[in-house]
Amino acid sequence: MYGNGKTDVCYKVQTTVNSKNKLIAEFEVTNQGNDYTFIKPIRERAMELFATETIKAVTDSGYASIQDITAAMNIGVDVHVAGTDFDICLPAKEEEEETEITGHYNGRCVYIGERNIVLCPMGNVLYPSVYDNANGGRFHNTKACKECVCKCTKKACGIYYHHVHMAREDFSTEYNDKDLAVKQVRIKPDKEIIKQRQSIVEHPFGTVKHTMDARYCLTKGIKNVVGEFSLAFLAYNLKRVIKLIGGIKLIESIA
Repeated sequence: MYGNGKTDVCYKVQTTVNSKNKLIAEFEVTNQGNDYTFIKPIRERAMELFATETIKAVTDSGYASIQDITAAMNIGVDVHVAGTDFDICLPAKEEEEETEITGHYNGRCVYIGERNIVLCPMGNVLYPSVYDNANGGRFHNTKACKECVCKCTKKACGIYYHHVHMAREDFSTEYNDKDLAVKQVRIKPDKEIIKQRQSIVEHPFGTVKHTMDARYCLTKGIKNVVGEFSLAFLAYNLKRVIKLIGGIKLIESIA
């Protein structure tokens, strides 16, 4: 991972922290160098833990993967990612009305995996064409791009090509665009919620690292590090619960 001007060998720890009591509800240890793809899976487990069909997820700008954001939205997560402010298009559900799209703000393309198509910010469908070894699957729509009022490319051909990072074996030219109604959605976080994020999510990390002296791993291998942080976070939660309700009531609750 890259940080503080240097590259280091380390693990990244993802956490879900309950905003009411500041308790660590869920965590995951990974050797992936960025935060992409982690909004959906860790919030999915949190929803199961709290037995709820909806949950509000507040993250920093490192989680600004449009595919992960939309995947989380599809399972009922209200996503607030710092630094995001753009329009996207998504398939409208049966009970939702199709949006009339005349323009977009800082639009982004979205890959719709179940249909194997890409929706551009203007709601046009980009179809799979060829696999590019350097960039993954290539999607485009020559007719739509030439007739579109928003020019998303400076290429002489006037055609926008969108690449989806995927393995060659996952790429296919088959797609499904039948009965597709499209809605335009603005991805923009609630600024007041974003302001609360550091005190909710970062505070436990600061306590574990500095107060509990867990600034680095004592073990190697993801399995061992998971065990190490399980103990560290359990200790943090116990200290937090004692602070909230007292040691005597905690012992009574456990008993």
